[in-house]
Amino acid sequence: MTINEVLNTLDRNPNSGLELTKRKGILTSTWNIFKKKNNYYFFDVNERLVFDKRHRYTRIELEEEFKNAYFEIDCEV
Repeated sequence: MTINEVLNTLDRNPNSGLELTKRKGILTSTWNIFKKKNNYYFFDVNERLVFDKRHRYTRIELEEEFKNAYFEIDCEV
């Protein structure tokens, strides 16, 4: 999935979250992404979930940041 597909999934389920495997080339990592109101929050799977400005992104920021990455949804959180 592209970042747009992930964000569209979150848009259909307001105030929801997903655990993702992010793939960029041969590198993989696991992340949690949430949508709360009109903002998206992106966390490393090992981070404490604190919905603050440091983790807050607009859709445009996430699309730019992860435009060449691909994701697999592991589960809903």
